[in-house]
Amino acid sequence: MNQITGGALLARTLQAAGVEDVFSLHGGHLDAFLIACADHGIRLTDTRHEASAGHAAEAYARATGRIGVAVLTAGPGFTNAYTALANAYLDRMPVLFVVGAPSTREGDLNTLQGGIDQIAAASHVTKWAYRIGNGARIPEVVEQAIRRAMTGTPGPVLLEIPIEVMFTPIKAPPRIEELGNFALTDGGPAPSARQIDALIGLLSKAERPVVIAGGGATLSRSAEALVAFAERTGVPVTTGVKGEGLMPQDHALYGGSMVSVPVAAAMGAPADLVVLLGQRIGLFTGGRYGIVPAGAQVVQVDIDGTEPGRGGPIDLSIMADCRETLLALIEAAENRDWPDRGEWAATLKGARTLPGRQWLDAPVTGEAGLLHPFHACKALADALPGDAVIVCDGGESSVWVRDHIRPRGTGSFHITGYLGTLGVGQGFAIGAARAFPDRPVFLFAGDGGVGFHIQEFDTMVRHCLNVHMIVLNNACWGMSQNGQDLIYGKDKRSIVELADSAYEKVAEAFGGKGRRADTIEQIGAAMKAAAEGGTPSCINVRIDGAIINPVTMNMVGIKPGEKPKASPAADLAPAKGESEKVVMPYYDNVE
Repeated sequence: MNQITGGALLARTLQAAGVEDVFSLHGGHLDAFLIACADHGIRLTDTRHEASAGHAAEAYARATGRIGVAVLTAGPGFTNAYTALANAYLDRMPVLFVVGAPSTREGDLNTLQGGIDQIAAASHVTKWAYRIGNGARIPEVVEQAIRRAMTGTPGPVLLEIPIEVMFTPIKAPPRIEELGNFALTDGGPAPSARQIDALIGLLSKAERPVVIAGGGATLSRSAEALVAFAERTGVPVTTGVKGEGLMPQDHALYGGSMVSVPVAAAMGAPADLVVLLGQRIGLFTGGRYGIVPAGAQVVQVDIDGTEPGRGGPIDLSIMADCRETLLALIEAAENRDWPDRGEWAATLKGARTLPGRQWLDAPVTGEAGLLHPFHACKALADALPGDAVIVCDGGESSVWVRDHIRPRGTGSFHITGYLGTLGVGQGFAIGAARAFPDRPVFLFAGDGGVGFHIQEFDTMVRHCLNVHMIVLNNACWGMSQNGQDLIYGKDKRSIVELADSAYEKVAEAFGGKGRRADTIEQIGAAMKAAAEGGTPSCINVRIDGAIINPVTMNMVGIKPGEKPKASPAADLAPAKGESEKVVMPYYDNVE
């Protein structure tokens, strides 16, 4: 009675840490842990691929603000999850990965699923990677791992537990309370009084200040403080893709996506002070300072002190937790008079609707008789229930969708990150469904992205998850095909075309519901059926792949209003006095 295996001690330790959900896929190395989970109140959600388990843990962490946990087997289980590790690392998601390993006594004997140094491989894409060689140390090491993942700049950690440590009985700790101190500090590092005074001074002098709240604000659970700050100072707020849902959609001081900032500038109302609140400069900001109007002062608040200034000059850098910074600002703003910025806020809110207006008068169907992606996505978004949790996979499909969706609440929106990983959608949706069991999850994915982990329909059905996948089916790798067309011409396409496949039938084969939508009317009916039923479903929406989103054009260096060339031939022989341009998709072109 006073003996416990390492695997059971791991389950008991996770229980003590408040972990209720673990995402996994079976492997014999893990059995001592898996069998013990039921006795320790841990729900296991087993996926059909380890990458999906890792992505689910990542979405769970973003949605709940708690540690996400993925427990995976050795060898191919670890390598399959490597993409999830890297994705969580670049997106700063606090996830604990636990991986099995062969017996250390046979490490050099060509054993099953051995022969690779998992710790060395993981060290490049984690905050900490450690091998537990003594079962008695499991509680203290797990405590250390969770603390490392959740504090400072958050990120994934990995623990390797060899099979003999998992299976060997050891003396059980007398009480759960003695397993470790899992109480984390209440809040992250706060800004200095001098920094708050400086920021208050900038805000009070600015005519058109704006906050852009990003993923750091989401992870620090800043929603309530963000609303209070905006209402106290009258400073309007926009959100980056990782900050969607932080502000109420109908709030007078919410300007929508951060795209509203450059759109307002183009309308003749440039922001003169931009506060980047947990929003990193890079891919999602148009590269470097793409969203920041020329001449605007820039303040960057980030828990990582190396982040401010990465994309350009900074007028004020604050290395602190986003929520703690907002609380300090609210207190400092209390006894000051603030100007009425209602007109400026209304300008930003109006700018939110402009990017999609160019498509309003476009035909609902293109030349091929297929649905225009703008109109299809608008119909889909209009049919979303108000409490929907929204997941977007990568590629051009997510770009079309983002103009229309209106996520509500912290953690209600999930999208691929800096790794640019296609195929994250199914895992994200599974994690979000576990985090929000009483809300429907709607996953938007292109037909390219959905193919990476289409087998996860089985996971959704087996676990009765309220997940509904919308496949934006343009029978191609949309962003890739359009990028090739813009740079090389349509007659040069290479491995970018797909078949018009019956994805809804795949969902049906796994026990879910499936429908196909070729018209706007069919979209509405399909979405209504999905929202009314709790059974996992798939709606296959056929759209026109020949219509290019402006974001894709911008990613290959074509500016708004500029007519793309059919071929790069002209670039190969520039006119006298002109520089030659090397056009590259996704990155800055080279002169």
